[in-house]
Formats: sequence, C-alpha cells, structure tokens
Amino acid sequence: MKGRIFKYAKYKAYNEGIITSWVNPRNTSRECARCHSLVARYEEGKPAEGYTYGAPLVWCHQCGMKGNSDRNASLVIGQRLVARYQKPLKEKPPTPLVAERAEQSAGVVISQVAKSVGTRPSNGSARHGDHNEHGTAQETGTGMVAPVSDIACQLRLPF
Repeated sequence: MKGRIFKYAKYKAYNEGIITSWVNPRNTSRECARCHSLVARYEEGKPAEGYTYGAPLVWCHQCGMKGNSDRNASLVIGQRLVARYQKPLKEKPPTPLVAERAEQSAGVVISQVAKSVGTRPSNGSARHGDHNEHGTAQETGTGMVAPVSDIACQLRLPF
C-alpha cells in the first residue's frame, strides 16, 4: 500500500512541477526533529516514559519538545532530504592511466606446463592408452551399444 501511495503522490507531484524523492523512514518516529535525540512516544493520559509503538504523542527529554508523533516523523524525513542535497557531490575518482604494455609475441610455442616441467608437449598418440582402461573404447564393434540380437527375449517388443 505504501508503494502505491508513493507512486500516486509522485505522479500528482510531477503534474504540478514538484520534484519528489524517497527517503529512508527508518527510526524517524524515534528521533526528535529539533535536537535529534531519542524521544518517548506515549498516549494521552499516560506517562511519557519509554517508547510505545503507535502512540500518537511524542516528548523529547533533551529539549522538551512535545507534539504529534506523525508530524515529528515527517519533519525528520524532510530534514534528511534537505541534508542529502546539501552534501557536496562526491566525484568519481579519476581512472589511473594504463601503463605501457609489453609487445605481445606471435604466440605460445610450448605450453606453460611443459616449460615448467622441462619436457616437450605430448603428441596425439601419447595421449591414448595401449591397454583397455577406463575411458577407452577399444575392441568394440560398431559402437558402444550391444547388437539387438543380444537383448533378452523378454525385453524385445513383438513386431
């Protein structure tokens, strides 16, 4: 509901030429609009001690301000908005200049791993095993699948 209220208020304000901005409302009802210390919220006829959530009245122990808690919170929100735009803008730090890059060679002749070991790169035949080990498909017929004639009779579908 609050999002809809802000959306419609922003729409109406834009049509009237008023600029709007969202301000974080966190703890605005707990802060005094005059001295920014913590306040006590209370109900009429009850002592002004502590913080009673949703109570309509507010009292500041520091400066003695008394009033409506919603009005106090709206003043704090307004002060936060003004404070935001009074701060000088922080400019983005300049990007450091890129150091000169060394000229790149035509390409890698020997892999880095081979350089570190001191051996030459392996050729294609050295990568294949001579034995029937894991991952090798040696001594197979046409492929990995067994011929249809080897499938048990129970599994065949009658045609």
